Amino acid sequence: MKSLFQSKPATLTSAHGFTTLFNVEIPVPALQRGWLHGREFVQPWQVERIAARIGERAWFSHYCRDVRESDPDSEKFELHALAGFWPDGGFLELQMHRGNQLDDHPRGNLGIYTDSPARTEAIMADLLANYRHETPASRTARVGMLNFAYGNLTVERIPVTCDQTVAREALDLYYREGAAAWAHAWIETLNARRYGLTVLTGAPGTGKTTLLRSLAHWLVQTHVFYFMPAARFASVESGEIVTFWANENRNSKLRKVLILEDAESVLLRRGDDNREKVATLLNLTDGMLGDALGLHVVCTLNSELADLDPALLRPGRLVAHRDFELLNRSEARSLAEHLRVSPPAGDRVSLAEFFNQPGCASFARPTSARRTMGFHTIQQT
Repeated sequence: MKSLFQSKPATLTSAHGFTTLFNVEIPVPALQRGWLHGREFVQPWQVERIAARIGERAWFSHYCRDVRESDPDSEKFELHALAGFWPDGGFLELQMHRGNQLDDHPRGNLGIYTDSPARTEAIMADLLANYRHETPASRTARVGMLNFAYGNLTVERIPVTCDQTVAREALDLYYREGAAAWAHAWIETLNARRYGLTVLTGAPGTGKTTLLRSLAHWLVQTHVFYFMPAARFASVESGEIVTFWANENRNSKLRKVLILEDAESVLLRRGDDNREKVATLLNLTDGMLGDALGLHVVCTLNSELADLDPALLRPGRLVAHRDFELLNRSEARSLAEHLRVSPPAGDRVSLAEFFNQPGCASFARPTSARRTMGFHTIQQT
């Protein structure tokens, strides 16, 4: 077997120099030496420590700009791919997952190849024991911003801070009486059921997005949230959607919630312009595909439920609905007293009016240096 591969020139079939043996991709240096006993594992590897251990024995490395760095001018780079000879013998290759930027320590696929199964097993055991990040005791709340470009879905994480959320005990002040009880029941449903559809209706500025951002903060230990404008979702092929969520499930055991904002284009009664997207959403939120992918979809819109495609409202698929209303004068005064600000004028007040008036610095906390609405942070000038 060894002489067979040494008699043929190595063919680089990908950016990292893989070739294939019996439908298994093996790095060229391993093939050249007859190291055909491999192990692979996806874990949150300590990539920089692994790179330092390989040192000058590196055969290939690739760094790219750190997408978690918020400064667009930052020149901070992170290791994306590495291949080289492990000091204890064998050849190691590591490729980090670009599609999962929601963890403090993103996962990567590591493979080790040696001249015997026993040596491969021993090196992999050492790597697992000494070169991977432990699962953190607590997580930082984030919302994954989805983007579709060049035929692929990618995600970048956006942190959710306390200043961008509403305290659960104050929900009735922000969203009228009964909001806290409804949110509690909804969270119980999200914990008990992996997939389904939630629809949040109401006029712009009534706080739908901020409630979702708060939900991501409350459920940080159990759920991971993704955000995508519905107009962008409508341009993604259904096959790419399935592939993306299947990969995300392999990367993380946390439950997945997809937020589609301004979702009229994919929720209204089916026509020639949205038939395929309504069908995709139906499959994601119910049936075999919903059960396989485990994705809960939350849609926000300004239309009434009566305008939606009836199939979306079928019992068992629509697991929750909430209509967000304007605050009346008495409710606005109560919230103003809670925030220590003056209420806006008018008998019916939106939260957007409340927090875009002079003297109110933050959506939820008036002492913050920022005020926020929706999924965007507005720096005060």
